[in-house]
Amino acid sequence: MKAGFKVALKAAVVGGLMAGGVIVPATTAHALPSNCSDKYTFHEYWVNCTSGTGYYRAKVRCYRIGSSSYTTRYGTWKKVGQGISIASCQSSEEPASGSWELRNTKP
Repeated sequence: MKAGFKVALKAAVVGGLMAGGVIVPATTAHALPSNCSDKYTFHEYWVNCTSGTGYYRAKVRCYRIGSSSYTTRYGTWKKVGQGISIASCQSSEEPASGSWELRNTKP
Protein backbone atom coordinates (compact mmCIF):
# COMPACT_ATOMS: atom_id res chain seq x y z
CA MET A 1 0.00 0.00 0.00
CA LYS A 2 1.25 3.45 -0.79
CA ALA A 3 1.84 5.89 2.08
CA GLY A 4 -0.60 8.45 0.68
CA PHE A 5 -3.36 5.87 0.46
CA LYS A 6 -2.79 4.75 4.09
CA VAL A 7 -3.05 8.32 5.32
CA ALA A 8 -6.23 8.91 3.32
CA LEU A 9 -7.78 5.64 4.59
CA LYS A 10 -6.91 6.47 8.21
CA ALA A 11 -8.39 9.97 7.83
CA ALA A 12 -11.59 8.50 6.36
CA VAL A 13 -11.98 6.00 9.22
CA VAL A 14 -11.31 8.62 11.92
CA GLY A 15 -13.62 11.10 10.20
CA GLY A 16 -16.36 8.49 9.95
CA LEU A 17 -16.08 7.67 13.65
CA MET A 18 -16.21 11.33 14.59
CA ALA A 19 -19.20 11.96 12.34
CA GLY A 20 -20.97 8.96 13.86
CA GLY A 21 -20.67 10.54 17.28
CA VAL A 22 -22.33 13.67 16.01
CA ILE A 23 -25.39 11.97 14.54
CA VAL A 24 -26.09 9.65 17.49
CA PRO A 25 -29.19 11.04 19.19
CA ALA A 26 -28.82 12.19 22.75
CA THR A 27 -30.80 10.34 25.40
CA THR A 28 -33.10 12.30 27.64
CA ALA A 29 -32.14 12.72 31.26
CA HIS A 30 -34.50 11.23 33.82
CA ALA A 31 -35.10 13.05 37.09
CA LEU A 32 -36.07 11.05 40.12
CA PRO A 33 -39.23 11.90 42.02
CA SER A 34 -38.78 14.85 44.37
CA ASN A 35 -40.73 17.18 46.64
CA CYS A 36 -41.86 14.12 48.62
CA SER A 37 -43.87 14.43 51.82
CA ASP A 38 -44.75 11.73 54.30
CA LYS A 39 -46.82 11.08 57.40
CA TYR A 40 -47.82 8.36 59.80
CA THR A 41 -51.49 7.59 60.44
CA PHE A 42 -52.32 4.84 62.96
CA HIS A 43 -50.74 1.70 61.46
CA GLU A 44 -49.82 3.27 58.10
CA TYR A 45 -47.04 5.30 56.53
CA TRP A 46 -48.00 7.57 53.61
CA VAL A 47 -45.74 9.07 50.90
CA ASN A 48 -46.62 11.50 48.11
CA CYS A 49 -44.12 12.96 45.59
CA THR A 50 -45.22 15.87 43.40
CA SER A 51 -42.15 16.85 41.33
CA GLY A 52 -39.66 15.17 39.04
CA THR A 53 -40.47 12.06 37.03
CA GLY A 54 -40.53 8.38 37.73
CA TYR A 55 -42.04 6.25 40.47
CA TYR A 56 -42.02 6.02 44.26
CA ARG A 57 -43.40 3.81 47.01
CA ALA A 58 -43.71 3.90 50.77
CA LYS A 59 -41.63 1.55 52.89
CA VAL A 60 -42.34 1.02 56.60
CA ARG A 61 -40.59 -1.06 59.20
CA CYS A 62 -43.25 -2.55 61.49
CA TYR A 63 -42.63 -3.59 65.10
CA ARG A 64 -44.65 -6.51 66.44
CA ILE A 65 -46.07 -5.48 69.81
CA GLY A 66 -44.74 -7.63 72.66
CA SER A 67 -41.74 -9.01 70.74
CA SER A 68 -38.48 -7.86 69.21
CA SER A 69 -39.62 -8.78 65.71
CA TYR A 70 -39.65 -6.28 62.82
CA THR A 71 -41.18 -6.73 59.37
CA THR A 72 -40.69 -4.43 56.37
CA ARG A 73 -43.83 -3.69 54.40
CA TYR A 74 -44.22 -1.78 51.12
CA GLY A 75 -46.86 0.39 49.48
CA THR A 76 -47.74 0.22 45.80
CA TRP A 77 -45.54 1.97 43.24
CA LYS A 78 -47.02 5.32 42.20
CA LYS A 79 -46.09 7.60 39.31
CA VAL A 80 -45.27 11.19 40.27
CA GLY A 81 -48.46 13.19 40.62
CA GLN A 82 -50.75 10.15 40.64
CA GLY A 83 -51.52 9.65 44.30
CA ILE A 84 -50.29 8.47 47.65
CA SER A 85 -48.37 5.26 48.29
CA ILE A 86 -49.40 3.69 51.59
CA ALA A 87 -47.45 0.99 53.43
CA SER A 88 -49.54 -0.63 56.17
CA CYS A 89 -48.55 -2.47 59.32
CA GLN A 90 -50.90 -5.14 60.66
CA SER A 91 -53.19 -4.30 63.59
CA SER A 92 -50.82 -6.12 65.97
CA GLU A 93 -47.88 -3.98 64.77
CA GLU A 94 -46.73 -0.39 65.17
CA PRO A 95 -44.77 1.62 62.57
CA ALA A 96 -41.18 1.90 63.82
CA SER A 97 -39.68 3.87 60.91
CA GLY A 98 -40.69 4.88 57.42
CA SER A 99 -38.93 5.86 54.21
CA TRP A 100 -39.53 5.76 50.49
CA GLU A 101 -37.97 4.20 47.42
CA LEU A 102 -37.49 6.05 44.11
CA ARG A 103 -37.11 4.76 40.55
CA ASN A 104 -36.69 6.38 37.14
CA THR A 105 -38.53 3.66 35.27
CA LYS A 106 -41.67 1.65 35.84
CA PRO A 107 -41.00 -1.19 38.31
